[in-house]
Amino acid sequence: MDIINLEKSHSLTQSVWTSEQIRRGERLAVASAGITLFELMTRAGQAVFAQARRAWPEARRWWIFTGGGNNAGDGYIVARLARDAGIEVDVIQLGDAGRLTGDAATARDYYQAQGGVIGQLEGVQGSPDLIIDALLGTGLTGPLSAAVVQHIRRINQSSAPVLAVDLPSGLCADTGQILTEAVVADQTLCLIGLKAGVLTGRGPDVTGKVLLADLDMQALLAHPPVASLMHWQQQRAALPARRRGAHKGEVGRLLIAGGHQGMNGAIRLAGEAALRCGTGLVRLVSHDSHAHLLNMMRPELMTAVFPDFSDWQWADALVLGPGLGRDDWSLGLFEAAFASGQPMVIDADALWWLARRYQSLPGQRSWVLTPHSGEAATLLHCTVAEIEANRLAAVQALQQQYGGVVVLKGAGSLIADEGSVSLCHYGNPGMASGGMGDLLSGIIGAFMAQGLSPFNAASLAVCLHGLAGDMAATQGMRGLLASDLLSPLRSLINQDDDYDNKHPESVPGR
Repeated sequence: MDIINLEKSHSLTQSVWTSEQIRRGERLAVASAGITLFELMTRAGQAVFAQARRAWPEARRWWIFTGGGNNAGDGYIVARLARDAGIEVDVIQLGDAGRLTGDAATARDYYQAQGGVIGQLEGVQGSPDLIIDALLGTGLTGPLSAAVVQHIRRINQSSAPVLAVDLPSGLCADTGQILTEAVVADQTLCLIGLKAGVLTGRGPDVTGKVLLADLDMQALLAHPPVASLMHWQQQRAALPARRRGAHKGEVGRLLIAGGHQGMNGAIRLAGEAALRCGTGLVRLVSHDSHAHLLNMMRPELMTAVFPDFSDWQWADALVLGPGLGRDDWSLGLFEAAFASGQPMVIDADALWWLARRYQSLPGQRSWVLTPHSGEAATLLHCTVAEIEANRLAAVQALQQQYGGVVVLKGAGSLIADEGSVSLCHYGNPGMASGGMGDLLSGIIGAFMAQGLSPFNAASLAVCLHGLAGDMAATQGMRGLLASDLLSPLRSLINQDDDYDNKHPESVPGR
């Protein structure tokens, strides 16, 4: 029963599950694997205790918050193990511990039989060295009671590190939504399988470092996962080999259309990102007010002016949208590029035009849409809050309505095609700055121009973009610029497949 760092590529860290799938796996274990649910609970408690000791070996006083479900049972097992190890334990029970039932009650009884004391929030004094959050489990679906909120706030007010059991209390396991308030953990130990809500939506805000303890049970998760977690070294393997005698015309020609007045930076960033990702030829199609300026600092970029330009078939792929704008010139460029039928990436204001001109375009289309939550809301004619309430459902709805491949950007970016969803865990808050999306669209376009399928290009690009952001952020997240990622982009795509193992300092969370 290993505890696996999420950042390490491993067969157990490649699948993301719903809470119901995990519960079905637990029931299957009881029915066919010859173990009891209490044995499974014991394994969970042992895994949490082992991780707490590994991460905070000097912690000598633990506060263990327990609630009314099976998570409480996990907490009582941890408390019993901690007492056996000579650690001072304060169990802080939400509500009446006498009302626990089933295996949670059994775990409580074993703890008390060893002399363990159960307290209430009002009676706890002093300060802990470590807090174990075993308040709530994966069944959360609605707003929290005032008593639960009070306990969560007490945890968050402490300066002690917090280890969350399975997921931070207050976080929805399936959607990543925080319905009222949530525990802000330093580490989260997922049990049996990774939960979707831990990795997307608001999950990354509160989970801290995510780890997995499969409890020797993940093989029982027989149903397909709700999403696949992507790892850089696997994605990089999709990069096409370049023959020794290759020339620029055979390693990708990319057109990037946009760049209205005052927005030439967007198209320039997309173009330079495409060059740095190995595209042989990149041409920017933009407004005549600045087209002549775009390659002054990057002479490798070619430029053209719309509406004079019409040779859309020159390219292997097209990026449409960076700095496009929303006036008649913008519409003309959108329509001309859209009508070309080229494999394309649709981003930024091109998504706004897509929503206005077409209600839906389902089916197999050779394109990648790259909306953030606001653009996704425009495409689906709903609110941003509705998108963020269930990002998995949103990306699937976008794909069904518009076809092709959809990248829903944000913390825990999601990539969906007709049959699957992938999730990227790279990236950091410093990437919340202008131009990051333009950079991503250029990277996706670069890989499509080099021959990758839209889904493979999007998956590789999203991983590369996020990890380059993490590398650039080693000098600090605040003040991180999109152009700061250009050097790490080139470095990463030229490293061998074992880069993460040779340079662990480049991987977030290590």
